[in-house]
Amino acid sequence: MNPCFETATRLSRAIRAGRLSSVEATQAHLERIANLNGSLNALVVVDGDRALKAAQAADRARANGKGGKLGALHGVPITIKEAFDVAGLATTSSHPPLKDNIAREDASLVARLRAAGAVILGKTNVPELCADFQTESPLFGTTKNPWDPRRTAGGSTGGGGVAVAARLTPLELGSDIGGSVRNPAHYNGIFSLKPTESLVPAHGHVPDLPGKPRTTRAMGVFGPLARSVDDLELALRIIAGPDGREAEAPPMPLGKASTRTPKDLRIAVLESNPLVKVSADTAAVLQATVKLLTKAGAKAKRAEPKGLDWQQAWDDWCDLFFYQARALSPLSEREADFGRQGSSNPSARSAARTAGLDLAAYFTVLDRRDRLLRQCETFLEEFDAWLMPVMPDAAFIRQSQKEPLEIDGVGHPYFFAGTSYNFLANLTGQPSVVLPCGFSRAGLPIGLQLTGRKWRDIDLLSVARAVEKLLPPCPMPPAYA
Repeated sequence: MNPCFETATRLSRAIRAGRLSSVEATQAHLERIANLNGSLNALVVVDGDRALKAAQAADRARANGKGGKLGALHGVPITIKEAFDVAGLATTSSHPPLKDNIAREDASLVARLRAAGAVILGKTNVPELCADFQTESPLFGTTKNPWDPRRTAGGSTGGGGVAVAARLTPLELGSDIGGSVRNPAHYNGIFSLKPTESLVPAHGHVPDLPGKPRTTRAMGVFGPLARSVDDLELALRIIAGPDGREAEAPPMPLGKASTRTPKDLRIAVLESNPLVKVSADTAAVLQATVKLLTKAGAKAKRAEPKGLDWQQAWDDWCDLFFYQARALSPLSEREADFGRQGSSNPSARSAARTAGLDLAAYFTVLDRRDRLLRQCETFLEEFDAWLMPVMPDAAFIRQSQKEPLEIDGVGHPYFFAGTSYNFLANLTGQPSVVLPCGFSRAGLPIGLQLTGRKWRDIDLLSVARAVEKLLPPCPMPPAYA
């Protein structure tokens, strides 16, 4: 077996059974990184010496008869998004003022992955402060899409998405406040999970900035990118649960996965929303996926929550994002936005609305958020999941954030268009799974996402696994096969 082409689940089984050593798996990935990462810039830190030492220790533990005590990722090499603390390595989140910031301890999730036996190969590239769906880092440079190097790798977990797609790693730990584990999965042809909000703890992720109060108290979540639904579940079971540091994280049991077949499934379908019409390629992939489901016996129906106000929901997501992101900004920095209420750009209008950091307005947004969650949860009582696009189109040629994002020749404000399908699950806090479902006419991957009810992540993964079985295997970029 070539370890680089295996999923994390299969690598774990092979290492535990003695068919493969952790050193062999780790060395194979380090060699592939050395050969291919230069053209991709997916990993920005390669921790090869420590990875090999950890792999050697994993092999010794197995040889010493500790097989019954081995963790679920024993000896499996993985990567970590650069925004997470890994003890002894820099955590900058591509923010130049943090270029010399060395983590003293692992982030909670990194510690859990290590305790499960994972071997950390290194850290993957991000845009500055994880605030873009392109990965252009002022510290580390640009990450290239392995399907077409001219195009976006996605973001903010762009380096991780590329690393998984190019088989530099089987598993990546990422973060998502507006699509940051989902759009890289879509753009690179892989799987990802945005868990239920607060199911997975945030400690050791930047932003928030080191030494500052924690302001990201809503919508930000942390989850895996991988090449199978099994790997998403494997990772979730390791990283979920409170760490004793955050009041928001409850001790929610995940429960057992059920075996679902397409005939069991009731799927709501959203082809396009009124904010941004998806491309013809995206619509075609969604329609083909619905046909696959119905042919296999699933009940698929075009539907959305009754009375859902998409524009108000996006405004509330964007306002809540800005309230948190700018909570510590001095008035002198926010004053520049006071006069932008009449802008044609929805993001600029949101920046103007929130610039005063008005607590009454902030709590009004939170009230609307609560009502929206009830609306979406009630809607999903009738369905097992809600199928919809991840992004309006396949990966676009890299461009300035100041330029409109064009979808089939129609320009839309960049930030608005890039969040127009991912924002909703962040606002409600519901889980979403991305699966690679097809290709554009230009041969670029297109993913779709399934959204489920809050706290029912394992149920959603069971639905996703049933859909996965109808799809071709996780695709590989031809240049990296």
